[in-house]
Amino acid sequence: MLFGEGYALQTVLLWVIFFCSLMDLFLFGYWLPEVLHLTGMTPPEAARAASYRALGAMFAVLYLGLLIDRFGPQRALAWHYAAGAVFTALISLLAMPYGLLVAVIFFSGLTTTGSQTGANATCGKLYPARMRTSGLGWALGIGRLGGIAAPPLGGWLLSLGLPPTRIFLSACGFALVAAAATALLGLRRTRAASLSAPASAGGAQ
Repeated sequence: MLFGEGYALQTVLLWVIFFCSLMDLFLFGYWLPEVLHLTGMTPPEAARAASYRALGAMFAVLYLGLLIDRFGPQRALAWHYAAGAVFTALISLLAMPYGLLVAVIFFSGLTTTGSQTGANATCGKLYPARMRTSGLGWALGIGRLGGIAAPPLGGWLLSLGLPPTRIFLSACGFALVAAAATALLGLRRTRAASLSAPASAGGAQ
C-alpha cells in the first residue's frame, strides 16, 4: 500500500526526510557537547550549553503543529528545516560569546529536533488510517538508519583532521536535503489531485 497508486512518491520523500532529519539530529546533537568541549569549554560548561538544544525542542511542539495545520507541512516544515541549517551553520562558522552561542543552540534545537517532531505528526497525517501505522513505522525505521550512521560519521570527520565545529556543516547539508524533500511533498498533492479528477469524472458519468 505504501507504494500503491498515489502514495509511492509520498513514501519515498518521507523516507528521505526521515533519514536526513535523523542524520542531522544525531550528528548535531550527539557531537555538540564534545565539539563545544574541544573548542575550549570545560565539560560542565559544554554540557550546560548543549542542554539548551533540548529546551528549544520542547518549545517547538507549542506552535509547529499549528503552522502545519495552517500552511501545510510542505511549507511549514521546509522552512523549519532550512532555518535549522542556518542556526547550525552559525555554530560551525562563527566564534560567538557564550550568551549568544547558547541562544543559537536553543534555536537550533527548536528547528532541528522540532522539525523531526513535526515530521512524525506529518507522516501520520498524510497517510489514511488503514496504512498510517505502517507508513510511520517504515519512515521511522529508515530514519533510524540515518541516526545510526551519524555518530560514526562525526568521528570519521574528526579523524580526518577537520576542525571540530566543521562537522556541523555536514549536518547542515542533511537538513537542506530534508527541507527540499519536504517542499516536494507539494508534488504529492498535485499528483493525488490529478488521480482523483478522472475518478470523479467517471463517477459522474
